[in-house]
Amino acid sequence: MNNKLSAGFLSHLPITRAVLNDKERVLLAVLKGQVKNRSEATKLLSIRSTTISDYVAELLAVRLLTEEPSERAGRGRPALALGVNANRVVTIVFQVISQSVHTFMVNLSAQIIAHEKIEAAPDSDNAALEAIFLQLYKTVIVQLPSGAKLAGIVCSLAGVFDRTTYRWIHSSRWPRMNNLDIRNIFRNEKYNISLSRTLDNELLMHLIQQDESTLLLHWGYGVGFAFGQSGDKIVEGGYAFGEIGHWHIPGQDAPCHCGQKGCLETVAALWSIGHSILGNDFQAGDDEENIATALATKDLSASPVMQQAVNQMATAASNVCRVFFPKKLVISGPFMKNAWVWQVFCKNFEQQNSFFGQKTQQLTMSHISRDLAVYGAAIPVLEQGLVELLSDAT
Repeated sequence: MNNKLSAGFLSHLPITRAVLNDKERVLLAVLKGQVKNRSEATKLLSIRSTTISDYVAELLAVRLLTEEPSERAGRGRPALALGVNANRVVTIVFQVISQSVHTFMVNLSAQIIAHEKIEAAPDSDNAALEAIFLQLYKTVIVQLPSGAKLAGIVCSLAGVFDRTTYRWIHSSRWPRMNNLDIRNIFRNEKYNISLSRTLDNELLMHLIQQDESTLLLHWGYGVGFAFGQSGDKIVEGGYAFGEIGHWHIPGQDAPCHCGQKGCLETVAALWSIGHSILGNDFQAGDDEENIATALATKDLSASPVMQQAVNQMATAASNVCRVFFPKKLVISGPFMKNAWVWQVFCKNFEQQNSFFGQKTQQLTMSHISRDLAVYGAAIPVLEQGLVELLSDAT
């Protein structure tokens, strides 16, 4: 699915939990554009018109819905059109993108209504990153729309973190950062704070589009994966999950940012092989999308460094598939934009993709846009904000 189609796919909040009652059905029908007025809601939802009117009145009272005269078509009084007040519930999402920290404000219509970013130097420590998070928060919070409910703050992180203690333990982008207490950054704020993995958020978007067991493998500055089984929640590690970039590779002893030696990332990640394969076209900390552009036109077929990286990544992908046996393997990251890399990876993976006749049925390249991954982080918090407002609509 290309980015244009993906953007159209998410023009509203896709509720991932069970709908609890008819009032929610009314709201969601309006949100999804299925009904435009009370009469259409009565017919579509098979609910009595008087009951529909009661629900609409309650949703208007908490300002989740709007009702205004539509354009007149012919004689008579114009009909009243229902709409969703998309900015009634918003959330703030922090996300690490390459060497920068970004913050986004997202509403119920999948719109990013505010966006700020600050680059963090590779030698940034806890104090430097905490200052960046706080500065971004102060810059974006003043852009909160009038009358909006801020449902919470989400920190969508890469690397290793502990959801139970709110500590960001390690990131290969900033080796000097260690055990950063995310909740302490916002200690003076009353909003709910949550941590999520960027890969989990991207995977959620894949599962919303096609609900089947999926393994998402990211190959870029770091190497990691996320897994979701059809009908179940995404597998989320309370401490760490999917860190295959730090698997030990036999015969390798190069130092890794994690403090060990011979990790997969030392022979495959951008931070370790970027200069070898791109020379001066690689700048540490450059955006992965920019690096993808440079990689796309580069002839890498004669590079022993790249050949080793592709071989090791294909083996790693095959090994993980033997753990989870997904129906679908999705690869994301800048390396796959190079046609030769993609071709060799697919060939090597297919050679190993068999276990007593069982195979991963689909191997695809991820086309989830960055904005959609941000929205994946926002969905659970926006849903909770909706639940709270709906409970008040009585």
